[in-house]
Amino acid sequence: MQSCYNRIPSSFIQKCILLCAIITLESKFPKITAFGVAIPKKFLAVSRTSATSSSRRNHHDGTLLPFSKRFTSKSGRMTFTASYASKTNSDNASGEIKYNIHLNSNGDIEPNNRFSTVTSYNVTSHREDDDGNIATNGSINSDRCIGSIPVHKSVQSPAGQLWDSLDERTHCLPHRGRSRKRVLVLCTGGTLTMSNDPTQGNSLAPVQGALTEYLETMRELTDDPEMPEIVAHEYAPLLDSSDMGPGDWAVVAQDIATNYYHFDGFVVLQGTDTMAYAASALSFMFQNLGKPVVFTGSQIPLREPYNDARKNLIMAIIFASSDTVSEVTIFFHDRLLRACRATKINTSRLLAFDSPNMDPLAVIGINIEEKEHLFLPPPRGAFRLRTEMDTRLVTLRLVPGFDDTMIIHMIRAAQGTHLRGLILQLYGTGNMPSLKDDLIQCFKEATKAGVCVVVTTQCLTGSVLLGHYATGQALKRAGVISAGDMTLEATTAKLAYLLGRQDLSLDEVRDLMGVDLRGELTPQDKIPPPPLASTYQKAVAKKNRSRIY
Repeated sequence: MQSCYNRIPSSFIQKCILLCAIITLESKFPKITAFGVAIPKKFLAVSRTSATSSSRRNHHDGTLLPFSKRFTSKSGRMTFTASYASKTNSDNASGEIKYNIHLNSNGDIEPNNRFSTVTSYNVTSHREDDDGNIATNGSINSDRCIGSIPVHKSVQSPAGQLWDSLDERTHCLPHRGRSRKRVLVLCTGGTLTMSNDPTQGNSLAPVQGALTEYLETMRELTDDPEMPEIVAHEYAPLLDSSDMGPGDWAVVAQDIATNYYHFDGFVVLQGTDTMAYAASALSFMFQNLGKPVVFTGSQIPLREPYNDARKNLIMAIIFASSDTVSEVTIFFHDRLLRACRATKINTSRLLAFDSPNMDPLAVIGINIEEKEHLFLPPPRGAFRLRTEMDTRLVTLRLVPGFDDTMIIHMIRAAQGTHLRGLILQLYGTGNMPSLKDDLIQCFKEATKAGVCVVVTTQCLTGSVLLGHYATGQALKRAGVISAGDMTLEATTAKLAYLLGRQDLSLDEVRDLMGVDLRGELTPQDKIPPPPLASTYQKAVAKKNRSRIY
């Protein structure tokens, strides 16, 4: 480290700052060093051979290669940037570390906050064989972090704090009558806000400002003292739900978290095509949620004389002001559904959503019939938000007569791009042709390489039971996980959420896929017995009379 320090042509002050930065970096990230700056092992993709071989483990500190440094100073802050390269017997790694050093007016280091956390950390690595060629299908240690989590960006700007009625970006309906609850309505777009666009061949497109205009004409929201106070925000630009992804979901989740303690409930207006995916994702992003978050939309735009948008919007606001709901839900047509249990079932009828394996939380008719025994209990901890999602997933729906060779090549090619999850939609209770040994072997290799392989059913209702048929037993021995009776939307959102958490190992992710976290999964002991079940299985099912289908 001292030799590296002496080679840097800089002033005395810069040398002092660099020395402090190197000491701090070494204390924070020990073990693997390059030019005196430490690189955490978990950010390197290490092969099983090099991780277990004692002859290679001793050389894992690597050979130091040339590095570069750069100092910049702006607004009382000095940024120390160091590019490094480290070479071991089996891996190459390179990247850049940035450290922010805060200075006072005299140019001295601040004594109370000398160094901030790492603001930029990037490591790229690859394996090499004995000939120096890059290995594309090598085995990766499942306990290591494979690459970095994809960064999802949104074209929509965050709303920020919306409890100030004087904020120009918000629209607060006039307050009439006694003190009322407050509900925040976040509009992302969708059919509800659409109108015919002449520039696009008269096709439907979201119209900016349409929601604000219609809310002012809805006297049900302003004149009735039982209705909550409404604060509305429209994102710009408004998007079709097909254009929304994890980055946009994270923006909505962050805005709800920012305004969480200033509103009694939240309504999210979105298009129906990916609403179940977005609502399921937010279900897992929110920990210890104690207030209602209601997603809704419409099949017919609000501007049409006959539409379903008006009723859906009003009922969503009513449920968002409820004291009994403390979870993410979807209201559509005449029912309130748990978000991580819902799926879109129809493109042309007003009843577009249903929860196949669970009864609705509430059904509206002349009265509102709430099934309070189905609601999640109030949280016991503080509200938290986790928006990181690892979306390096692939979903495959098998059909009879499929070419397993093509699937094998596709899976192996995806592993070269750090595939983290593979979701299989199989027949019935999780069955596939048992004669395709090569494909099952491919699943086994993928599991050993750190890929989480999950099986769901192609059926609308029912559950995966891997141990019931012989074909399911073969998958179970290959390390494949059952998704139970989760919907495809909940399975993908849950897997992406668990893989996005950096505090869980792969074995813990696999175990948690079978644990009910947000009410998305029916416990195994409450699932009805399969056809031709044993006497013992039927007796267990008979004992659990209170099971929820």
